Amino acid sequence: MPPPITSPPSPPRLLAGGDHHPPPTSASSPEHPFLAAHLLLPSPSPSPADLSSPHLPLALAFSFLTEPSPLPRRLLVALHAAGARFPAFYPAFASALLSLPFPLLLPHPRTRLLLAASELARAAAPGFAPLLASLLRRVPFPGDARLLQVFHEHAAFLADEEPQLLASAVFAFLRLLARNRLAPAPSSVECSKDCEECKGAENLQECRGRLVSFCVSMLRDHFHVCALLGRDLVRSLHELVLVPEFQALWRDLVLDRAANICWISTPRWCTAVAVTAEMETQLLFMMNNVKWGDQKRYQLWFARKHLMVPGGEERIPDIVRFICCGYHPTNEIMQSGVIARWAVVGWLLTSCSKGYVVANAKLALFYDWLFFEEVKGSVMNIEPAMLLMVNSVSQYTDITNMLLEFLFLLIDNYDVGRKEAIAQCVRSAFGVLVKKGVVPSLEPLTGCEKLSPVLRQKLVAFLSNTGPEAEEACRKPIDDVSKGTELKRVC
Repeated sequence: MPPPITSPPSPPRLLAGGDHHPPPTSASSPEHPFLAAHLLLPSPSPSPADLSSPHLPLALAFSFLTEPSPLPRRLLVALHAAGARFPAFYPAFASALLSLPFPLLLPHPRTRLLLAASELARAAAPGFAPLLASLLRRVPFPGDARLLQVFHEHAAFLADEEPQLLASAVFAFLRLLARNRLAPAPSSVECSKDCEECKGAENLQECRGRLVSFCVSMLRDHFHVCALLGRDLVRSLHELVLVPEFQALWRDLVLDRAANICWISTPRWCTAVAVTAEMETQLLFMMNNVKWGDQKRYQLWFARKHLMVPGGEERIPDIVRFICCGYHPTNEIMQSGVIARWAVVGWLLTSCSKGYVVANAKLALFYDWLFFEEVKGSVMNIEPAMLLMVNSVSQYTDITNMLLEFLFLLIDNYDVGRKEAIAQCVRSAFGVLVKKGVVPSLEPLTGCEKLSPVLRQKLVAFLSNTGPEAEEACRKPIDDVSKGTELKRVC
């Protein structure tokens, strides 16, 4: 009797399946190119001819992500042999890993992806920096302790060869700590005691300890690299000043340098690190494609996906910073009738239910005002706050009152020793916003009877020390047509 015919075992999966995800054999599946390449090059050890095959990067990536532990040495040999012989191999291998939808990766492939990133960094292979940068925007995730280890192992090399990447890592982990600093350790949402993010650490406190230790070490050993983050480095350290390790760091190292760092504008890539790639894509879609009047359902969709989840609200200050500093629309986009940045910020502010999140979001909105210089500062960074106040004063006066009151509190209390310098920067911001035509005048604020009389008087007195151009603009009435078209657009 012939033995029963058994079907060959199905290949291992890379992504979590489901009814709404196509199978790996489907051409529309992100797994399909990897599986097809694996079937073409199934040999355990690639031959010299296979090393030059265009299918090798995908086939090797599939084996890297799916082989059971421990990782066979032959895969490492094949990886570095192909990279040494063919300069285009390493970037193709890294691009293959980047093409996978990271949120859908199964736990084992996620762990292996970090191992692959570590190997590429160890070899200083072309393409490793974009891969690590992409992983940074997905923290925390299963295995982020391993990502922390990768950066720790290669910190000296990165400081010399990829300083922006190392600074991005410090900022990503600082923001992760800042978002969770007020949550009790056992109930932390993003890193609970039984989550896979803390695999390799005995408990959440140890995981946090590793994050704090890494950030403090990088700030002490490579402060010149961390200074690339600009003033948002100081903002993040302010939020962590109650952590003992950061208290000592602030006292020993940062306090004397904070004033100089605050005059360095935050680069766009820095604010993008603090939001996920998915958030950035959806925010840019709203601000580039969604017309006025159609934004409500997109905002609700975004909120359900990213804000109405445990720990989601704590991301709002970072989203506000990304909108102000990380995305500057062109004139064509601003004139195309899509929802404006100030309206998105206004919606985010009204979505906050926690007092400290509201305060941090308002600080994120006004932070560039406190250190604004006409010569070096970007008016696009301060535009959303101004337009939000002006366009809300007619129907949503409480928003304008809240923002103006907070701005004056910042001027008086943010840095008492440099209070007058900060006040002059804010006056300069008001003047430049009028000079550049962001608003035709400040009359909607100084002349609006709905606004708090105390705030109006304080604003007029504050602006009395501004240059002649801004004073004249303050008294100049706003154009009726402009007022009618802009002030009706409330968030």
